[in-house]
Amino acid sequence: KFDAIVLYAVPTYGHQVIQLAKKYRVPVVFRALDVSHLIRKSALGPLIKSAEKYVYEHADLLSANNPAMAEYCAGLGGRTEGTVVNLPPLDISHFAKPIIDSKLQVELGIQPADAVITYLGTFFHFSGLDVVIREFAAKADANPNVKLLLIGGGEQDAELRSLVSQLKLEGRVIFTGFIPYAELSSYLGLTTVAINPMKPGMVSHTAFPHKVIQYMASGLPVVSTKLEGLFETFGATSGIAWVDQTDQVLPKAIEVSLDHKLQKSIVARQDQAVQNLLNLEKALDDFEHLLERARSKA
Repeated sequence: KFDAIVLYAVPTYGHQVIQLAKKYRVPVVFRALDVSHLIRKSALGPLIKSAEKYVYEHADLLSANNPAMAEYCAGLGGRTEGTVVNLPPLDISHFAKPIIDSKLQVELGIQPADAVITYLGTFFHFSGLDVVIREFAAKADANPNVKLLLIGGGEQDAELRSLVSQLKLEGRVIFTGFIPYAELSSYLGLTTVAINPMKPGMVSHTAFPHKVIQYMASGLPVVSTKLEGLFETFGATSGIAWVDQTDQVLPKAIEVSLDHKLQKSIVARQDQAVQNLLNLEKALDDFEHLLERARSKA
């Protein structure tokens, strides 16, 4: 007796939900956020891709979180209609840039005069953080007041910590581990420039990393690899400093961190892009309309 089901699952129970929904004549809206078979390295990749294809093909409507993801889903599932893009909404007020937390600054070993380049999120194998750390090592001596703040953790964590030790960057590269969502703004408040160094590839091109919109909402200048999903959403005029390859992220971030005029210009354009594209009320209205469409389709 449901009006519609919004499905996020793919290999775990996507097939079962679609079969049961068909039995009870309930429309299914699948919400596509990432390429499931590539998000983590797994021997089950081919089976997960098969599950993706089934879900993409048989969902009544498909809602993707960015244009590149929509194109991927439509292609794999052979969809010719019923695929839409619903950008994720953002609670901008949660990420309003706070007053610098001097106690946290001291705890992390950050000096008031330091420029802090920050990464926030999961350390996936395609994160590009290994490349960033090597680039940081090459430029550390020339930029003694620059520090790298890594907020999060994941499958690359041990590898990255070992790399920092090998390159003798302890104290210059700071690991925080995972931070409660409520505390993120305090850590971002210590940041000069925020980065998204994902290595270009299918899984990253179709992704829409929330870290980027959280950076933007926090009033931080962003440097990112030019990933299709992000670039098609925000474009060349959004203020984001785009680079083509992961090894260009850190040098560009250092350049931005040293140029206050450039930082202000980037942030002003980013603020406008966030207001225009990620408005919470508009996102809710659009998704409600999609659910009404699903109900009428049934």
